[in-house]
Amino acid sequence: MDFFPKDQWSRYDYNGCLSTGQLTRMGRFENAAGLSIAFYSWEVPNPKGVVIFSHGHGVHATFELLNSPKSPGIRTEYSGTWADSLNKAGYSLFALDHQGHGRSDYARGKRCYFERVQDLVNDFKRFVKLVRQEVGQELPTFLLGMSMGGFVVVNAAMQDENLADGVVLLAPMLSLDRLAARGINKVLLPLLTMISAFLPTLPVAETAKNIKFPHSQLEVEMDDLTYPSGVMRTRCRVAAEYYIGTKRTQTLMHKMKIPFITFHGKDDQMTDPASSQMLYDRASSSDKTLQWVENVFHDLMHEKPTSNDIIAAIVNWLSERTGSSKPKRKNRALR
Repeated sequence: MDFFPKDQWSRYDYNGCLSTGQLTRMGRFENAAGLSIAFYSWEVPNPKGVVIFSHGHGVHATFELLNSPKSPGIRTEYSGTWADSLNKAGYSLFALDHQGHGRSDYARGKRCYFERVQDLVNDFKRFVKLVRQEVGQELPTFLLGMSMGGFVVVNAAMQDENLADGVVLLAPMLSLDRLAARGINKVLLPLLTMISAFLPTLPVAETAKNIKFPHSQLEVEMDDLTYPSGVMRTRCRVAAEYYIGTKRTQTLMHKMKIPFITFHGKDDQMTDPASSQMLYDRASSSDKTLQWVENVFHDLMHEKPTSNDIIAAIVNWLSERTGSSKPKRKNRALR
């Protein structure tokens, strides 16, 4: 991991968030393909644990983890964010920009593109190991994944059950059947693998706009480094990798042995809520919780007031696993 001196941050600070977002450190590491992967941290003295975050499709770490001073607006503010809440609870937070996203390098020079979804998983596993070396292997470590990032976290955890001490999932991308049935997707889906061999970067697959929380949608569209859902179509290779990857993941869910909690809105239009139930039912973990969420669209980190309740529940869950109380299996609703 290469950490950048703060006097060099300005060259990456396209919207001011690096100077106002109260980051502790930022830097890069090189992945197996030679791509430079950007990462960030919000750290506290003497942490009782570390949380490592994996963001969703088309966005990036600082966009997900910071708030706009006034919505809709550019997300540059730390106060009142999930990063703020985790820090106040005693947890350091690290996050990366997946390849093709944010300030990381783009495969083939195309934003929101990668060759194989396993590449994202491999990058994240490497990042987790680098963070643990940096903060100390003995520090309790938890993985936090939003949407596509949830897919990455689940697969990383299934492939290495010693990677972390627990997993928190937010509307994880473990099934895309609803989105696959949308418009032209029904026609294109059977052809995606074939088309991607010849036109891998072609934007083809329809995505959904956040019409329930239009301010959140506007903020995605306003950010210079995003690839907005509902505006931009998912690239052919990426869509194929997502669909095939989720189908494969469903057959491997019994390998999920790490403690986890998953939050999902029952009316989510981006990722299928039933897949969180599927993970809960199939996972081998004896410590697992499924928490249904109401009055949300998909962005569980910013759709208020529910997002405030979710982060409070996450902090409680983490505290139970860094303290002396014994956790229990749960399946409940958050209203």
